[in-house]
Amino acid sequence: MYHGRKQQFDWTFSLKIGDVIAVLLSFPAAFLIWPLIAPGLAVPAENRVTVVNYILYGCLILYFLSKYHLYAWRPFIRYAALARQLPLALLSSLGAFLLIRFMVGVPSDPAYLPFMLVHLGIAFALISLERVLVRMIDISIGGVSCEHIAIVGWSHRLDRVLKAMQQGMGRFQITEGFFSCEGSNDAAALKRGYQLLGSLDQLGRILEERKITILLVDEAKVSLADMKLISDRCSDQRVSMKSIPSTFEIWANRISIRVVAGVPLMGINDLHHDRFGNRALKRMVDIACATFGLIVSAPIIAILAILIKRESPGPVFYRQVRLGFDEKPFEIIKLRSMRLDAEKQTGAVWAVQDDDRRLKIGAFMRKLNLDELPQFWNVLKGEMSMVGPRPERPQFVQDFRETVPFYNLRHTCKPGLTGWAAINGLRGDTSLEDRLEYDLYYIANWSLWLDFRIMLMTLAPPKNAY
Repeated sequence: MYHGRKQQFDWTFSLKIGDVIAVLLSFPAAFLIWPLIAPGLAVPAENRVTVVNYILYGCLILYFLSKYHLYAWRPFIRYAALARQLPLALLSSLGAFLLIRFMVGVPSDPAYLPFMLVHLGIAFALISLERVLVRMIDISIGGVSCEHIAIVGWSHRLDRVLKAMQQGMGRFQITEGFFSCEGSNDAAALKRGYQLLGSLDQLGRILEERKITILLVDEAKVSLADMKLISDRCSDQRVSMKSIPSTFEIWANRISIRVVAGVPLMGINDLHHDRFGNRALKRMVDIACATFGLIVSAPIIAILAILIKRESPGPVFYRQVRLGFDEKPFEIIKLRSMRLDAEKQTGAVWAVQDDDRRLKIGAFMRKLNLDELPQFWNVLKGEMSMVGPRPERPQFVQDFRETVPFYNLRHTCKPGLTGWAAINGLRGDTSLEDRLEYDLYYIANWSLWLDFRIMLMTLAPPKNAY
């Protein structure tokens, strides 16, 4: 929300100045090294060009360095990213320069191109060295370019964001801890290893003392009064405030306004998946994919059925009532992966990791989602779609509707064999709020291309498919 404190060491400006110096030095360096690489061979006459040509070539190099995002964060802190992107930028600049040169006339000296490649190698070495030096300077003066991050409250969504930021920023991110608030789970945060910094009453002072540069907030866990307080304190301390929108705000992105009899009416009436043409198109894709899926999976289902029968006598298929579109009940079909008496003592419960109710073949099937192959038949019958929110059992839905705000909105479309929440690992015994967030995002942002993307990503089973 706010830009944040200005860093004492501007590494992006330093990189640009360093790149200019490296490019300028690469030209005389190429002339000095050429006799060592090609003894007795003079520098090609075409390379003894005017300063204007060198300025043009240097400008092309700097342009493509920016074009290939070499002034972004990742190639600055990740040598692997630098090694990938820098050669592409230099080769592109060389290609552009040669194109311009060949438009003037083809060089007559056969050594022209080798000389240019030598210069390219020198430019690569100098720019790489310069960037390593800038990074060392940045670290040596106290790591002032590091982002000092704190969070308000605790949620699984904040945990995922912090981990993703850590992967991208590495040692340039320092997670200071968390601030306690009314909706936070302090015990879970402490268990994860985060330090309790204090309450929101102490926010302004601690932001200054800890030199916090980014404050992450999950709006679903914070009251409106607390959000105003947090916003004011971040503004005062020039701390960059980044918030995760609540479930309602994700859904509210689809709100539209129209005027009836001079009176403005606001509501959600423009969901793409609810249009007749899109419904028909989605249904055609479902029929085609389900038919293909049944044909391809038939031999696999037959083999798994034999293995299930050998391990546990009884029916191969397992039928269970789930709620679909508009809360209409239907029977989902799965390959049986658990004992026949799996819920005799406990009743309806979710599967958990290392569930002792599973068959041996069941653990394998659930890991690869093979137990769900018969659901192609549910899709073909029109009870499910290839992509959508995962259907839940009526017993769970009744509880969720009373405890999870906006939960029933996921029944505005057909349930799916796979879904946006499922491919992000949110299945089974996971956070309901997180799953609902992903489901509503899918409903609000549906497109046929998103469906195809989800189906392709389903080929890599999520880790918690147990």
